[in-house]
Amino acid sequence: MRDTTVELHGRTVAYTDIGDPGGTPVLFFHGAPMSRRNLGDQHEEFGAAGLRVITPDRPGYGGSSPAPGRTLTDWAEDAAALADALRIDRFLVAAHSSGGPYGVVTAALLSERLLGTVVLGGVTDFSWEPAWEGYREDECTMMRLPDEKSALAWAEDNLGDRPSDLPAPDLELFATRHVPHLAAAAKDAFAQGVGGYAQDSWVQGRPWDFDPAAVKAPFLVAHGDQDTVVPLAHATHTAALVPGADLRVLPGHGHITVLWELPALLTELRDRR
Repeated sequence: MRDTTVELHGRTVAYTDIGDPGGTPVLFFHGAPMSRRNLGDQHEEFGAAGLRVITPDRPGYGGSSPAPGRTLTDWAEDAAALADALRIDRFLVAAHSSGGPYGVVTAALLSERLLGTVVLGGVTDFSWEPAWEGYREDECTMMRLPDEKSALAWAEDNLGDRPSDLPAPDLELFATRHVPHLAAAAKDAFAQGVGGYAQDSWVQGRPWDFDPAAVKAPFLVAHGDQDTVVPLAHATHTAALVPGADLRVLPGHGHITVLWELPALLTELRDRR
């Protein structure tokens, strides 16, 4: 695994680069609170599939500089700049959980560069009122605050040990498989404090200010049928917003276990073209 940084727009962006260096490029957008090491143990799987997976930390997470006042649509510019810096023209996108909206906005605003997109267990646009139903209370609180500064203050005062709300497939994963990279990725999310996560949550609560119908490349929305972290309704709604999107409910999967389906799902998307 290559773990390094690049300067973009006057900010440091930390990223990992795993899989086949000569393979089809993939930009992966992690969940919250997570970081660039999210896929750390799948190097061989991605390599065997002919995929090169690049995972950047979003601003304020891990090793990436904060970007006060950033918006969801700003992310498409960061994704384009990262691809340019790595001399990548066209690429696949994969996104998980709170990274989901970043996958959708990149697919919509960089449509000419996208080969396809997979959103796994992703959250949807919270301007859709049912999106709030069944979502975790602490994140809803931060998302509903009036501004980013208020979200940070709330996080500093209230975020401590978060009780586990993982579904059975994910609990079994942690009980039976050695996955220290996930704990490391979660810990690294707070390397600069709670600011990155607080901002991420607040931005997540803002209405989408782009048109998902602008997506042109193949788009797959996959969701575990036992996911209790992000309700299945989020996947259904996102799939309805993107013309021609393929909604895939994955039997026996929770919120975390879906990550190990990525090599196959990305290969499927790549080979559609």
